[in-house]
Amino acid sequence: MQDVPALGPAPLPDGYRWQVLMVVMIATLMAGLDSSIVNIALPDMMAGFGSTVDGIEWVVTAYMLGYAVFIPMAAWFKARFGSRRLFLVAVSVFTVGSLLCGLSVNLGTMVAARVFQASGGGFITALAMSMVAEVFPPAERGKAIGLWAMGVILGPALGPTLGGYLTLHLGWRSIFLVNLPIGTLTVVLGLAMLREGAAPPTTERPPFDFWGFLFFSTFLVALLLGLSKGEEEGWRSAYILTCWILAAVGFVGFLLAEIPQTHGLVDLGLFRSPVFSACFLVTIGRPIGLFGATFLLPMFMQNLMGRDELQSGLLLLPGSLLLALVMPAAGRLSDRVGPRWLVTVGALGMGFFMLAYRGLDASSGDWAIIWPQLIRAGAIALMVAPVMTAALNSVPTAKSAQVSSVLNLTQQVFGSLGIAVLASFMDHRSHTHLGLLAGGMSQDPAVPLAHVRSAYWRALQLGYAPARARLLAVSVMGRDLGRAAAVRAFDDTFVFGGLLVLAVSVVPALLLPSRTVGHGAHHEEPILAE
Repeated sequence: MQDVPALGPAPLPDGYRWQVLMVVMIATLMAGLDSSIVNIALPDMMAGFGSTVDGIEWVVTAYMLGYAVFIPMAAWFKARFGSRRLFLVAVSVFTVGSLLCGLSVNLGTMVAARVFQASGGGFITALAMSMVAEVFPPAERGKAIGLWAMGVILGPALGPTLGGYLTLHLGWRSIFLVNLPIGTLTVVLGLAMLREGAAPPTTERPPFDFWGFLFFSTFLVALLLGLSKGEEEGWRSAYILTCWILAAVGFVGFLLAEIPQTHGLVDLGLFRSPVFSACFLVTIGRPIGLFGATFLLPMFMQNLMGRDELQSGLLLLPGSLLLALVMPAAGRLSDRVGPRWLVTVGALGMGFFMLAYRGLDASSGDWAIIWPQLIRAGAIALMVAPVMTAALNSVPTAKSAQVSSVLNLTQQVFGSLGIAVLASFMDHRSHTHLGLLAGGMSQDPAVPLAHVRSAYWRALQLGYAPARARLLAVSVMGRDLGRAAAVRAFDDTFVFGGLLVLAVSVVPALLLPSRTVGHGAHHEEPILAE
């Protein structure tokens, strides 16, 4: 491979830029797909391994933890080995990890393979955006990131549909093995097309920030374990309290270790930029709507509407396809008009999308599920590419890997936090509504009595003995009562999630610059727009 000169006043050829974007998009789509495709196959995997629900959760938790721990290390590895080499290694590791997952013989080997796979996935996610930023000047980054972000969003969005189809027809192992041709193609294209470009390995060899990594890993692992196991262990249990204490110690230790560092794991100097800080705050609120919906809707459709995995995935598909169409347009628009009003409209749309499900019930039709997803598609497009572009343009290009790591890690952590908060809120509202419904029935005994009698006579007509018919009738009443409480709890959770998105995202969006930067020239050091 021939080296190309570092990016300076003369831009890299357009053809090479689009080659980089294409390779990065394929890898990002593959890594993003794997973050959601597994969820749909967990029941089949649980049966295949003879595992419990508590055990099979580690297939998801192990990937989440490994992914989060390796993302912050990407900037250091990039400085030591360069973007091209690290990217190709990351894709290779992810592909081999996918093969090991597909060949797993028990739960233990699966969990180990998922951690190995996650190490590659974390590096892919952290590197991708910085590689795009290196080859596109600030004035064109919105367009490029809009295209790249299709892979970021489409992967998780298409996961349930593809996962349902593959699991139904080819078995759960196919959801991992499908990565092998994609990963192999990416490595071949990368070897043929990618060069070190704007950010070759540095010659000074910065030391590895061991204490920063140790404290930060402790913080992330303890926090994510506490969030993922809170419902199972109980939010006030000794296990969860220990997680919170370790997370607090890790976070404080990380800050104390990083502040005096010149080559720290995370460059805290990024937050001196008000634009980057606003982008960071928007990224805190965005995952609540982004991941919260993919958490709530499949459960509602499968548990309360009676849809199977494939049907549920297909109902989410129109929104995903629309997102693929509007994401590049949002990126190009951010180059022209700036991020402030685009992101503000996106934040309002994301909140409205969740509020639109406040009247959903078990008898709702397909259109009631689909049309809010179309609003969500536009909202995501307006909140992803403009925010990423503004963040990258707010700091020197040399720090693009740090920007990518921080924003992707923020989305991962607060996505997990948002899901945990929504799950806890929904559980609380379910118990509340169950108590209210039961209390209402106790005040008017004729209501449950008529319900039980109707179920009792139906059971007798089906040939059940009287004693068995009475048990079935009471069971049916309890089931219907629980379903009614669950529907109301879901509706409350959608409203709560929508208000949370609006409260967290709208104000930071208004702090973003009102115009784009870099038009008419190729800037190595971006200009902060007021």
